[in-house]
Amino acid sequence: MINDDIIIKWERSRGHKYDWPMVVNHFKDRLQEMKLGFPGIGDDHLSVVRFDDIQVGDIFIFDPYIETDFRGDLAPIMFRCISIDSNMEGLYRIEGIGRGFDLTRDPNRLEYRWGDEKQISNLAPEDFPMLRVDVRPTLNGGPGYYYFFKSYRDFRY
Repeated sequence: MINDDIIIKWERSRGHKYDWPMVVNHFKDRLQEMKLGFPGIGDDHLSVVRFDDIQVGDIFIFDPYIETDFRGDLAPIMFRCISIDSNMEGLYRIEGIGRGFDLTRDPNRLEYRWGDEKQISNLAPEDFPMLRVDVRPTLNGGPGYYYFFKSYRDFRY
């Protein structure tokens, strides 16, 4: 679950002793924008973790702009970790792509598509914040049911 206290604690533990209010506000603003690309996923369905805390079977959202006020053209991507080795290189399945232009990474919309499996090495530095999706809905419903069973999976512009 993500709330203000958790974001403040995360940012202060990463060394933002004096500028944490600005970074927390950027984080919260981007979190609200990012959730528009993953309808049905809310703050209570996410937790903030480091990349090296991701385990096999975890679903996480990679957003390179989560802590900044800069809005580049890389759309956030939801991955499921399929396998991982000791160097944090692994195989990941794309579970969804959020809102954004994505002109640098995939201008023709051919490389990153829902359901594709990607071999990715060095996805992010060790302390980069990832948003782990903690919900596991069933076919009968539950938290996150709309996104995982009903929603469109590619919200790029």
